[in-house]
Amino acid sequence: MDKTTVTKLTRIAQKTVGTICERVVAKEIDPKRLEKLSIIEVDEIAYRKHHKYITQVI
Repeated sequence: MDKTTVTKLTRIAQKTVGTICERVVAKEIDPKRLEKLSIIEVDEIAYRKHHKYITQVI
């Protein structure tokens, strides 16, 4: 779910959603698992504004 949707559903500021996401990632994801990562690719295809899209992370 993107930040705009979360903002609308929870009725909190987009900056607050971003801060919460950053905090959770910092707490829950081990940074060592990304040490050997050299390239990350993200591709998103949006059909229309109402969240009918595909996101690929390679």
